[in-house]
Amino acid sequence: MHHLLTSPHPFGRWLFGGMTGALFGLWVGLDVAVRVLVLLMALDIVTGLAAAFAARAIDSRTGWRGISRKCVTLGIVAAAAVLDPHVGVAATQVVAGFYAAIELTSLIENAALAGVPVPAVLRDALVQWQRLAEGREGARDDHGADP
Repeated sequence: MHHLLTSPHPFGRWLFGGMTGALFGLWVGLDVAVRVLVLLMALDIVTGLAAAFAARAIDSRTGWRGISRKCVTLGIVAAAAVLDPHVGVAATQVVAGFYAAIELTSLIENAALAGVPVPAVLRDALVQWQRLAEGREGARDDHGADP
């Protein structure tokens, strides 16, 4: 069997070139905030694997759960993109920025767990973020709703 790109038939090269061009066109057509979010998601996956490897705790279920959450996040960003023309704010940028901040927090946490030195100001910000999240969870009633 011939390799797709070295095949003497031009169809394989055309197919590869068409797919590459389509993906590139899709990528550059995305809002900058969405591109940043996707890059942070990819880095989060890599640092999550590094942290799990460092802790000798690689678990496929945890990985699939994280990837599933990222897919849902991208679905929410896509829904915001659909709403963009109908609302008075740049919903895509707001939603993507919100999730990018969460991804950045997770990336820093994963780096620290993997043994990468993290500047004190980032560690302190991460601790404050986690305390804020714990405080919000503690303020909910038994049904998970905010009081």
